[in-house]
Amino acid sequence: MAEAEKPPERLSAWRLGAFASIAFPTAGMMLPLSIFLPPYYTKTLGLGLAEVGFVFMLVRMFDIVTDPLMGLIGDRFSSRWGRRRHWLVIALPFMMLGVFMTYMPQGTPSVWYLGVWLLVLYAGTTMKTISHTAWAAELSDDYDERSRISSFNSFAMYCGSLLILAPLAVLQYFGSPPAGHEALMLFGTVTLILAPVCVAIAVVFVKERPSTPAPRINPFKGILVVLKNPHMRRLLTADALASMPGAVMAGLFIFYQAEIVGNAQYNSLALITFYVAHLIGVPVWVRLSYRWGKHRTFGVECLCFCLTTAAFFLPGEGDVALFIVLMFTTGFAHSGMYFLLRSMAADAVDYDNLETGGQRTGLYYALLVMTMKLGGALAIGVTYPLLESVGFDAQGQNSAETLEAFRMVYVFVPVLAMVAAYLAIRKFSLDRKEQERLQAELKERDAQAL
Repeated sequence: MAEAEKPPERLSAWRLGAFASIAFPTAGMMLPLSIFLPPYYTKTLGLGLAEVGFVFMLVRMFDIVTDPLMGLIGDRFSSRWGRRRHWLVIALPFMMLGVFMTYMPQGTPSVWYLGVWLLVLYAGTTMKTISHTAWAAELSDDYDERSRISSFNSFAMYCGSLLILAPLAVLQYFGSPPAGHEALMLFGTVTLILAPVCVAIAVVFVKERPSTPAPRINPFKGILVVLKNPHMRRLLTADALASMPGAVMAGLFIFYQAEIVGNAQYNSLALITFYVAHLIGVPVWVRLSYRWGKHRTFGVECLCFCLTTAAFFLPGEGDVALFIVLMFTTGFAHSGMYFLLRSMAADAVDYDNLETGGQRTGLYYALLVMTMKLGGALAIGVTYPLLESVGFDAQGQNSAETLEAFRMVYVFVPVLAMVAAYLAIRKFSLDRKEQERLQAELKERDAQAL
């Protein structure tokens, strides 16, 4: 068989599972960070809504500097392990210390305490996330295999979410508040135990593929190179917009369940349903992306998400069953967005590699991580002060008019952001045919260079 006709190399399922295991404990850290930590510091510890929203947004803004730097450093400095694996090991102490201090504070922490330890936590997650996603993009040069790899990461992350939500559901059933000390202790403990184990499994059992070295470039010029890529501009815009709905709904989830539905006892059950829908949805959206292409599949997801989110106008006092059904449908519609965008970004790196002669995967994924964080930070930084301005009280006792304003924020902000994400990705032109052409030219160039 001719070289061009050989099927793409595929990682075995068990080895790909070992690689994706890094995403498993991430859920123990990232899920509470968006859903439970803001209400914990406001509702449980008594800090102000506007203060906490501002701190989360400000710390995320710091990533504007750290994310591109990490991407450039990761592309430039290799070890005997490759370009990515050693950074995962270095990230561990930052993540573990940040989790311990933010999730298990002693006494009554101040806003300054929250801000400082969030910085440490985000420094670790920056190293981990950029290195892991860039490594995933470099594991294959095949259009569909990249979606398979990214979907394994998403699947592992959603499994991790279920791992921590199941015991939380038991705690809540017996009266523990969803954003209380016991819940945050549970999240932190799971992360501290599993993170080093899973990083070790991935680093030992999965090797890196050779990649084209990226030419040295300063951070400012590097960002300009990425932004000149027309495909990446659309992806960055879509990613920032698509990150906002989840952050809004996650940050307000505890309040919606308590104030609109009027029964917080089933918070964890609703979240379990949400992530079970993700586990069902991931393989479905992968298969559809094989048939429709990644960007078209993402567009369909955006529209489905808008429909399911608009239905959150329906639940009222006591409508627990309807609320859980809507959590399932929304989770299914949302389940493929993350891995599809990351798979498309790997294709956009091919375009840059051909145009500039270097593989800057780390820098590309650093900017993608940055836009995701900024979208989430803006969501919390805007919606929390907005709720405070209409008189919403995190402790409860809100009027009917205030609750109606809350519902409007909960529904309209996510829907408008997702419509904008759909419009951003609608004319994305790097489809399967174009990516295969890019790969053929890259292989021809590299063969001539030997």
